[in-house]
Amino acid sequence: MERLASHGLAIRPARKGRGEGTALEKLAAALRALPVPVIARIEEGALVMDLRCLEDEAGFIRQLAELNVSS
Repeated sequence: MERLASHGLAIRPARKGRGEGTALEKLAAALRALPVPVIARIEEGALVMDLRCLEDEAGFIRQLAELNVSS
């Protein structure tokens, strides 16, 4: 196994407290359900997306209109 240098984008809940883990799980599931899935991990109370997975910035932004976090 080899480690690759990278950077990540971390999204944290605005308020700490009850339900924050559930909100992050819902967001992670919604990102995976996009036409071009975005895989992220939950680490230390934040949803972390590796920027290597977001190389097509314009494509990522276009599909955000389809993001559904209500499920």
